[in-house]
Amino acid sequence: MYEFSDYFSIENAGLPYLNPGEELEDYLRLLDMQLENYLEYKGMGSEQRLFSRGLVITESELKSYFEMPPYFRERDICNPLLSAAVNAAYEYIRNRTEATKTYIGLSEPTQNQTAASDTDEIPQGMELLRFNYLKETFDLDPTEMMSILLALSIEIDRRYERIYGFMQDDISKRVPTIGLLYTLMARVTPRESADEAMPIPLNEKMYTFFFIRKEDEDGLSAPLILQPLVKKLLMGTINRKNNYVDVFSHYTENNGIPVFYEDSAKEIEYILSKEKSSWQDTPENELSGRSVYLANNDEETAQHLLYRYCATHQENLYVLDMQQLFGLQDGVRDLCLSELLMRMKLFNGRLCIRCITEDNNKLTDTADQFIKVRNTLKFIIRNCAPKYVFLFGQKEEPAELAAMLIPYIKIPEASVALRTEIWNYFLTSEKAIRLSKNVNIPDLADFYEIPYGEIHKAVGHVVATSRTKRGSTVNKKMILESLRQLNQVDFSGLATYINPVYTWKDITITDQQKEVLQTACSRCRLRNRIGEGWGLKNKSAYGNGISLLLYGPPGTGKTMAAQVIANELELPLYRVDISQITSKYIGETEKNMAIIFKAASSANVILFFDEADALFSKRTEVSDSHDKYANNETAYLLQKIEEYNGMSILATNYYNNFDDAFVRRITFAVHMQSPDKDTRYSLWTSILPKSAKMARNIDFRFLAEKFELSGSNIKAILFNAAYMAGAEEKPIGPEHITRAMQYEFNKLGKLVNKGDFGKYSIYLQ
Repeated sequence: MYEFSDYFSIENAGLPYLNPGEELEDYLRLLDMQLENYLEYKGMGSEQRLFSRGLVITESELKSYFEMPPYFRERDICNPLLSAAVNAAYEYIRNRTEATKTYIGLSEPTQNQTAASDTDEIPQGMELLRFNYLKETFDLDPTEMMSILLALSIEIDRRYERIYGFMQDDISKRVPTIGLLYTLMARVTPRESADEAMPIPLNEKMYTFFFIRKEDEDGLSAPLILQPLVKKLLMGTINRKNNYVDVFSHYTENNGIPVFYEDSAKEIEYILSKEKSSWQDTPENELSGRSVYLANNDEETAQHLLYRYCATHQENLYVLDMQQLFGLQDGVRDLCLSELLMRMKLFNGRLCIRCITEDNNKLTDTADQFIKVRNTLKFIIRNCAPKYVFLFGQKEEPAELAAMLIPYIKIPEASVALRTEIWNYFLTSEKAIRLSKNVNIPDLADFYEIPYGEIHKAVGHVVATSRTKRGSTVNKKMILESLRQLNQVDFSGLATYINPVYTWKDITITDQQKEVLQTACSRCRLRNRIGEGWGLKNKSAYGNGISLLLYGPPGTGKTMAAQVIANELELPLYRVDISQITSKYIGETEKNMAIIFKAASSANVILFFDEADALFSKRTEVSDSHDKYANNETAYLLQKIEEYNGMSILATNYYNNFDDAFVRRITFAVHMQSPDKDTRYSLWTSILPKSAKMARNIDFRFLAEKFELSGSNIKAILFNAAYMAGAEEKPIGPEHITRAMQYEFNKLGKLVNKGDFGKYSIYLQ
C-alpha cells in the first residue's frame, strides 16, 4: 500500500490552492487512498483473496472466508492506520483551504457574505474552493463528502467505473452504490465495540440536494448518481441558465428602482426580521409558520417588493411557477425541485411561488391533487427553512392555501398618487427616453388604473419601439399604443373593435349636448384624482366607472358620438354584439355578460351597447318562469354596469323601453334629437371632405329646409352621390344628389313627392 506521503506532497502543506483543479485533485487522492486500501484488503495482489473479480467465486474462496472467526470475517472492520491517514488527509486539505482563504482575502466565506442579489454564480473567490463551498454550505460530514467524491469520480475518469465493478463483485455495476460507500467508511470509522451499529450512510438531505433517487433500487444497492447541478458546480461548468427555465427563474430588476408600495414593504420587512428567531426544528405547522401569501392582482408587484428586500439583504430571489411544476412528470418534477433548492442553498436564495388559478379561485380539482400540492409545499418549505417562503399570483388567496392556514398580506391596489410616482420614475429616469411635451403623467396615472408591473412593461415596450425609430421622441400616442398592444382584449366574439374616426369637428350637435359629453369625458379622465383626493370614492358603494346613455331617433349621431368620445379619451372602443349575448337558455345571457365585463376589466376600454334597450328593458310583473328569469337578467346587467370601473356607453332608439331603476343609476343621459334646419345645413356642407369635387350650383340651404333628414341619412346620400359622380368622372352635381336622395327615400320606405324636389325634380328617375 502507498503511504500518506505518497499521495500528498509535504512540500505543499499549508500552501493555498492556485486553481480549482488542485482542490479537486487532493480530494481524488483521498478517494484513491481509501480505494487502494480496500482493494488490498480484498486480496488484490495476493493468492488468498476474500472474493473473486466479480465473475466467479470458487469453493476454496468461500471456505477461506467462512473459516475466519465472525468478528474478523466482517468487512466493516476499521483500519486504525487507514483512519489516521484519512484524518491526516482531511487536515492537509483543511490547512490548504485556510491558506487559500487568506490568499484571496476571504476569512469566512459564508454564503451571506459572498452572495449578491443580481447573480446566481459561485461567489467571487469560491471557484478555487468548490468542495469547501459545498462542505460549508451544507455542513457535510466525511461520509457525505465521500459519497459525492464516489459519484463524481466516474464523471472525471472512466477507469473508476471498472474499479467499482470489481469492488462490488459485479462487473455490470460500474456506478458506485450505497453499499460501497458503507464499506469504505467502515474502514475509517472507529467504533467502541464490534456490536456497535454503523450509522445510515446518507440522510434525506443528500437525496434532496445531491443525488437522484432511483425508486426501483433501494438499500445498499442504490446507485450514487449526482444531480446535474452538483456535477456542473464541482467541474466548473455551472452557469446562470437553469435546466427548467419555464418552471423557475432567477428574478432581477434594476437596483436603482425605489421601493414602491412602502406600507406593504414594511409588513414584509417586519415578518422577515423575526424569521430566524422564531424558527424551531419541528414547527407545529410548517405551512402556516413558514410561509405567507401576498394577495395582489399584479404578479410583478409581489416580485418587486420581495426583490427590494433581497437586494438590501444580499439575497437572490427565485420564482417558481406551480402550474408549470405540476405539468412535469413526477421524476422530472423531483429533479427540478432539487435543482431549485440547491441553487437557493448555494446562492443564498429566497423563494416565491406563483399560484395562478382560473376556476373559482381553486388550485386543484380533486382531493388527490390537493394532497399532492400540500405535500409539495411542505417539502419545499421544510428545505427552505429557516427562511419564509412567499406565495403570490392572485388578488385573493386561493381557497386551498387558506385551508392550509397560510396567512396573507393584502397588497392594496396602487392609488393614483402611487401610479403617478411609478409612471414618473420609469418615464423620466430612463436615459433612452426623450419625452414629448404632450405626455401628461398625472393624466396617465389617473386614466389607466394599472399596477406597477403593467406600467413597467408599457414603458419598456415604448423604449424598445423608440429605439427602432431614428431620432424618435416618445409621445403620448406611442405610450397609448403600447398600452393597447399589451392589454389586448379577448371578448370571445361577443364584442368587436370599432376604429373611431370622428372627432368634435365631425359631429353636429347642440352646445348643451356637447357640454354633457365633454363633462362625461372629464369625469372619466379625473375620476381617480378627484375621487381619491376628495374622498368621493369612499362614498360610493359601487364602482368608479361612468355610464352614458345616448337616446333618440335613428340616425341622430349616437354611434358617431361614441366614436368622438373614444377619440377624445384615446381609448379602444368595443361594440357589444347584442345578438351574441342574448340567449334563450336560462343563465347563458348572464354568463356572456360576465365574460365581457371580466375581459374589459383587465384593460381600459369603452364598452358600447348599441340598441341597448334589448338588454336593459323594463322589468315586468312575474306571471311565469320566463318573466322571472328575464327580470333576473336585467338586474344582473344593472349590477355589472355599476361595478365596471371603465366607461360604458349605451345607445337606444326607444328611451321609454328602459327600466326606470337603470335610468336612475345612469351617470349621464343625452337626448340626441333630430337635427333642425340649421343643423341639417351644417351637415350637408361639412360631411364630405374638402378634397371632394363638388359643383357650385347645389342649393344645400334648400335641401336643409325642405327635407327633414337625420345625419346618417344625409351622410348616406352624400356618399352615394360621390360614388355616382366618380363613376361618371364628373364633380358631384344636383343630379347625383337628387338620385341619391331618391334611393335613400326608397330604402326608408318614404314616398317620393316630385313637388317637394322643386327645381331638382327634373333629375328624378
